[in-house]
Amino acid sequence: MSGGRGAASLRREIRDRARRERLATTLQALGDTEAGREFGLLRLDSFEDFRATVPLLDPITHAEQVTARLGFGLDEFDAETLSAANVERAAVRAAWVERLGGARPRRIAVLHAAADDLLVERMRLDDLRTLGDAVELLRINTMPRDPDQLIDDLRRFRADLVLMPSLATCGWLEQIIRQPLERKLPQLRWLMAEHDLDERVRSRLPVINAGWLHGAGRVGLPARQAPHDAFTLAVRSSLIELLPHGDPENDRRQQLAERTVLPEAAILGERYELVLSSPLGFLRLRSGLHVRVVGFTKPELGVASAYSLPCPRVVRLPPPPADAALEGVTLTGAWLTASVRQAFLPEDPALIAAEIAADPDAMDVSGRASRTGLDPFIDTELGASRAGSRRRGPKPRALVVRLEVQGQAAPAFSMQIAERIDLDLRRRSGAYDWLRTADELWEPRVVIAKSGTARKSRERRIRSLWGSVERPVVQMA
Repeated sequence: MSGGRGAASLRREIRDRARRERLATTLQALGDTEAGREFGLLRLDSFEDFRATVPLLDPITHAEQVTARLGFGLDEFDAETLSAANVERAAVRAAWVERLGGARPRRIAVLHAAADDLLVERMRLDDLRTLGDAVELLRINTMPRDPDQLIDDLRRFRADLVLMPSLATCGWLEQIIRQPLERKLPQLRWLMAEHDLDERVRSRLPVINAGWLHGAGRVGLPARQAPHDAFTLAVRSSLIELLPHGDPENDRRQQLAERTVLPEAAILGERYELVLSSPLGFLRLRSGLHVRVVGFTKPELGVASAYSLPCPRVVRLPPPPADAALEGVTLTGAWLTASVRQAFLPEDPALIAAEIAADPDAMDVSGRASRTGLDPFIDTELGASRAGSRRRGPKPRALVVRLEVQGQAAPAFSMQIAERIDLDLRRRSGAYDWLRTADELWEPRVVIAKSGTARKSRERRIRSLWGSVERPVVQMA
């Protein structure tokens, strides 16, 4: 950003120096890219202009309009300017030290896949090195084919702290060795994880909140107040906005607000989706990360001049179930997941997992263009002018539900579940009932998955050494 007018406007608009600096760095780092020129980043004078000019981008749109068009050319910025890794590192270390008590780890095994961005990967390792001057790190990026080999590597390294992406990784290893992890690793004293901190494990070792890193940089700091799986949003490291989306258990449809709110304006108890921007190549990305505000953290002494407003303390939530778009009606995701759960009677086999989606095979290829949504002007100038807004062909006319149940199901079980789901949706949605009566929509299709499908899927997520492992039992695919 050039000129004194823009800098003065930023100071006037944003009274917190940390946010002002992150915005200025983001505009400078990304302003001369193809995406930055399209959004006119170098002409923006305030954070309000930034929010009004750059639209909210879902992951697919962000990949097309921003990520794929950034190119290179950020060499003039040093790593710390881009990542702000040191800005809140002291706060992360203080939270860890408080949990560690008076002891310090000396040998840390990092059982975690490497981040795509080298600056984010370096941030994670440098955070761990602050725990001591002589800390040794063992980097394990991939899960060995034989998990016993992993146990042997950790034993030879004599790790006293193991960092893993999910506490479910610990539970999975304990199932293999059939005993608590510390019995195989007598030197182990602490476990550190980023996700699934409420997962039940056999180990009695203290569990340390690792903090929350994302491709955009640092998103959350380990909270020093209860609950133990809470995070304080890293508002000094990243540009974070909160998009209200309501409670899927109470709201019939996802009610997304037109504007985001700033972290200091969050409402206690409300649910939000994080919108992230950073110099690492993110412009108002709807991250798909959902949180609920459980409290606020006062600014620490000594940093009040950098950020003088309370920071929200949040816990992570699974994303609300997505809606399913059928021909003529869009069914609410919360309704669909509830319908599948309520379709099971006490005498039925127990539900292990379920996935719901619009059935890609339920297409009416004989339908007229006007009914199936095909654009008759697609090859004309008029069609080209509205290419971004027209519907992309026909939509499915039925749902498909993949179930995994415990034990052997009767041959007619899938038909019975499909009928119950259909009746429940007819009661919930008048539009769905009308289209079903007119035979415009078809009965849901239920597929019984092979035994062990959910377990294998969970094991794949564990072996990836990345992100959360736990998923809702009934989810939208």
